[in-house]
This record gives sequence, structure tokens and C-alpha cells, in this order.
Amino acid sequence: MSEHTCAPEPSRPRGALARFLGIIEERVILNFATLLMLGAMALMFYEASSRTLLSESHWWAEESVRFLVVWSVMLSLGIATRKGNYVRMDLFIDSMPRPVRRAASWISCIAGIAFSVMVVIAGTLGVIHLHHVGMQTESNLDLPLWIVRLALPIGAALYATYFVTVAFDLLRGRDEVQPIAQ
Repeated sequence: MSEHTCAPEPSRPRGALARFLGIIEERVILNFATLLMLGAMALMFYEASSRTLLSESHWWAEESVRFLVVWSVMLSLGIATRKGNYVRMDLFIDSMPRPVRRAASWISCIAGIAFSVMVVIAGTLGVIHLHHVGMQTESNLDLPLWIVRLALPIGAALYATYFVTVAFDLLRGRDEVQPIAQ
């Protein structure tokens, strides 16, 4: 394997606060997101079995699955990205000179932070509006829609933590998204 084809090493927490936040991510957020996805899968299996075997559909199951999946994905997005579980354009980026790769990393990092902040702001404003008007979900579940939509600003804030970590790595001279051996 050549030095340009090595997989990037995910960012490692350095300080006590970073280690604590890493534990929260690994043991609380990721496990909670996994439980939500397992709950969604169990509900999907229940609904499919009920439709097939009993010719009976439950009105609440489809909407519940949708909400569980959205929450699960939004909670785990930042963690998955931090662990390097994303698609990268290795061939194109690795063929560029080091200064161009570094500039691309900064552009990517700044764009990611800007995007995450905009989603946090827009999501928060949407949640505040939905809370203010008291809107409920469309089905008979009658869940407050603001609770369902709260996944968006929370997930975007968690996603922003990845880009902030990358920015600190770049400031320290380490390019997290590039292969270590260059």
C-alpha cells in the first residue's frame, strides 16, 4: 500500500474535556442512537409481520419509525464523520501538492462549520416557532412537532463539533482528513 492510499486516522481526543466528551459520544449518544434505530427496526418488523400475517396495519407505526430513524441518524452523524465513516475523494485530493491539500482542508472545514451553524440556527428557529404555535404531528400520535424537529439543531450541533475538532487539528499542523504518512 503506498503512502497516499493509507486511510485517514480519526481525530483522537487530547485533553480531559475532550476525553469526557468522547466518552459522552461513545457511551451515551451513540448507544442512544443505536437504541432508537433498533426500536425503529423492531417497529418495522412488527408492522410488516402484522400486515402480512394478520392483514392489519397500525397507523402509528410508520410515523414512529420515521421519527426514530431521523433522530438516530441526526444523533450519530457527527460521530460517524469523526470516526472517518464518510466518502472522500482520495484520488483527486491526494494527487494535489501539499499546500493545495491543506487549503482544501481549510475550505472544507470552514464550509462545514458554516453549514452546521446555519442548520443549527434555522432548526432552532423552526423548533421555537413550532413550540410557539403548538403544532402536533399529522397522525393520531399527537406528538408535539417541535420535539420531533429538535433532532435537526441537535444533530447539526453535534456535526459542527467534528468540524471544530478538525479546525483545531489544522491549527496544530495536523491534517485530519489527509493520510498520516505523506
